[in-house]
Amino acid sequence: MAAAWEQQTLRRHGPRSPEAGLWVEVRADLARLAGDHPRAAELWMSAAAHRLEHGGASDAEALAALRRAHYCWQHSGERAHGLAPALLALWERVPDGAEAAAAVRARLQEAPPTVPGPR
Repeated sequence: MAAAWEQQTLRRHGPRSPEAGLWVEVRADLARLAGDHPRAAELWMSAAAHRLEHGGASDAEALAALRRAHYCWQHSGERAHGLAPALLALWERVPDGAEAAAAVRARLQEAPPTVPGPR
């Protein structure tokens, strides 16, 4: 049902519209609720970028979306390293994002998680 509403919104308002951005946030929440934190992080980063483009670096909703992306990123397991550069770039675009950006950089410095091989 959500997909049908999203498609209608895209047709009516276009993919760069604020209305379309809201559906990205809905999909992000659904991914998080389903336990797919890496996908949720990607979607929240997309939503944050969309809001930053429309509302600027001091937009409260953009910052909220970025915080949600960060939370999901922290729970992304082995995919966190691959998602980190995009998250870092977003934190560097907002005022007072230095502490969060430093946390992302620190995690990037850690050894990537290892996947056990066959025995």
